Amino acid sequence: MGKKWGFSSVIMISMMVALLTGSCAGKPGTAHVPGDEEEASRTLVEVSDYAEDSSAESSSLSSQPEETSIPSEVSQSDQQSESSAVSDESDELVSGDAQQQSETPPEESASQSDSTESVTAEESAQSEQQDTGGNDFVLWSPESDVLPESAPVDNSYFSDAVFVGDSRMQGFVLYSGLTDVQAYTSVGLTVDTAYSKAFVDLSGEKLTLASALEKTAAGFKRFYLLFGMNELGWGTWSVFVSKYGGLIDIIQKANPDAVIYLESLIPLTAEKSAQSEWLNNEHVNSFNQMIWQLAKDKGVYYLDTASGLAGEDGVLAAEDSTDGVHLNKDACVRWLEYLKTHTAGDFSS
Repeated sequence: MGKKWGFSSVIMISMMVALLTGSCAGKPGTAHVPGDEEEASRTLVEVSDYAEDSSAESSSLSSQPEETSIPSEVSQSDQQSESSAVSDESDELVSGDAQQQSETPPEESASQSDSTESVTAEESAQSEQQDTGGNDFVLWSPESDVLPESAPVDNSYFSDAVFVGDSRMQGFVLYSGLTDVQAYTSVGLTVDTAYSKAFVDLSGEKLTLASALEKTAAGFKRFYLLFGMNELGWGTWSVFVSKYGGLIDIIQKANPDAVIYLESLIPLTAEKSAQSEWLNNEHVNSFNQMIWQLAKDKGVYYLDTASGLAGEDGVLAAEDSTDGVHLNKDACVRWLEYLKTHTAGDFSS
């Protein structure tokens, strides 16, 4: 009996050992799973961290301002090619506008108009504001050191004057009503190409503006200079100031008694200003401030022509221009009236 009990005990003990052994044999497996989960979890954390880092980097890159066509640094040799490209865009607006019109999609069909009607009121308001150039633009005008209004003069006042500048000044000379006046103007002219572009015809010889001024400045009493519209896209604006100043220096050296007027840039129409990142009224404001400061530094007169021709909203009225930039005949006549009532120096002809 004792042996049977002992045998049974042995069997029971063996069974208990087997059960216990089986459970323990499974522990390494169950113990290994958390290890895998821990490793997998660690891998996921690393991947997640990498994804977050990549996302942050991507977000950082996307938040950087987009590069514009305006370089931050331009060498003087590159400046000329840059100014020529910019000049072509602003001074060849007739062909430019034609191209823009050709790129404008035709009227949408009736099926497309259904989707157009889904445009939200907010988007429509934003579009309308852009079409009108926005109502928040304020044309800059200096509070001091600007030539004030004076008694009007007649056309003879300009008989010994020379008008210098780009196509805007060229249009003024053609359409203002002045006759028999001297003009050194050229389409696309900038203060940079004034030293390199031979367009002034003196006795059959083509000279640059700088050379022509050296030779002829002594023969004029008054100089009207207009530069800046073709330079609005320049990134290195210091080049504009230095080269514009160089032209003034040439005149003053050749003719110390010369009366020199620096005319402000006349703003663009609201529609034209809204179409470009560089040819816009905000840049017009910036350049007018530089021109005003240059006039102060050189001891010459600043003409706030912009305020005399801008509308109540501070921009050029659409009816005053055929392309948003160049002025039509009626506007040129008003331009002349402004010059007649803002004069300085010797009034004799």
